[in-house]
Amino acid sequence: MMLALYSRVIYVGPNGLYDDVEENDVGYIIENYGDGNYEIEFSDVDGSTRVQSVIPEAFLQTTEI
Repeated sequence: MMLALYSRVIYVGPNGLYDDVEENDVGYIIENYGDGNYEIEFSDVDGSTRVQSVIPEAFLQTTEI
């Protein structure tokens, strides 16, 4: 299943595998590479970008706002 750009997602993969991304971090899809990998932007509570990382769809779950 292809996820839509700008969808809100939760990271459900293991901790420490991608930069500073931890399980249950919430981010937004900012790029779809078409091969099952997505660039996700994770932000701090003030809205500043904390980390951007390319993550496979298997480790992402869509969520409502």
